[in-house]
Amino acid sequence: MNKIAFIKMVLENLGIETGRCALEWVSAAEAPRFVQVITEFDACIRDFGPMGHSEGLDRQALLHKIRAAKIALEGRKVRMSLARESKKMKKHGTYGEFPSREKLSTTIQDETTLYETFLYLQEGERPASELAELLGVSLDQVASCVETLIKKKMWNGDLHGDRLFR
Repeated sequence: MNKIAFIKMVLENLGIETGRCALEWVSAAEAPRFVQVITEFDACIRDFGPMGHSEGLDRQALLHKIRAAKIALEGRKVRMSLARESKKMKKHGTYGEFPSREKLSTTIQDETTLYETFLYLQEGERPASELAELLGVSLDQVASCVETLIKKKMWNGDLHGDRLFR
């Protein structure tokens, strides 16, 4: 998996149109081709509109997801997952693609949800049902995220029924 494919996978997990990211190689001697590629990409981005618009995503919620994804991607769990997959790739000689794209995608999605929960909790106390709705996950997943945050000593609150307490 190259970097662009990885970025597109992250964008897909966030619900962002993957066409917003593109890489096209053009030689310096191909000025007309360069102009064409840039013009087409510019038109594509203009058609999508502002980030989240064509995807039907609330701007604030999208920014929250992006901040959470940034934290998740910088985190140890995702980096270790990438290292494991890279090791498998070298061992099996499958250069260009990860053997377990689904596993990597799931790890990124789970970590993003965890840090998105963390960011919402930093803003203040919320009912677990509201968090579940904001995150688009079940109450069980919210409880699991809160338990993980408490275990990692990232949040010192507690989960009681539908209410999160500090």
